[in-house]
Amino acid sequence: MTLPDPRAAVDALAASRTPYLLGVRHHSPALAAAVPALLDAAEAEVVCVELPADFQPWLEHLADPETVAPVALAGTGEGGRLSFYPFADFSPELAAVRWARARGAEVVCCDLPLGDPGWSGTDERAEDAGPGAGPEGPGRRSFADALAAAGTGRDGDDLWDRAVEVLAPGCAP
Repeated sequence: MTLPDPRAAVDALAASRTPYLLGVRHHSPALAAAVPALLDAAEAEVVCVELPADFQPWLEHLADPETVAPVALAGTGEGGRLSFYPFADFSPELAAVRWARARGAEVVCCDLPLGDPGWSGTDERAEDAGPGAGPEGPGRRSFADALAAAGTGRDGDDLWDRAVEVLAPGCAP
């Protein structure tokens, strides 16, 4: 069986308008200024932000006009691991949350809950099942591994940069 080309999947996702995706660099003043117009143009009804699901009840306070930035959300995960999410007026995520409140759009925290084992980089469920027991099966790579290998192989944000934020000069946002 041949695995699909991860680059083709990223291209299809980037070209999709349902859902409409915006690659967000945290604390980007340029993007924070552009987000409201992009969301207006997309006529967004639901805005997903990259925050742990645990923070869902706090979004109404984050979006409240009386909340003055800088502000942060913090929580603890497995083993007391602290997670800290700062927001400033130049944070695209904060601009999106404020936009959603002003337009009556729903905002959803779309990341794993802080207590999920996925935050640790190891999933005990897969380890308990033994080597090669994941959905990839023995000798097969996950789609995420294949996608990462399709980049330059550099550590850090290279995959995010190349697949989402900077596909090519002149690309649409």
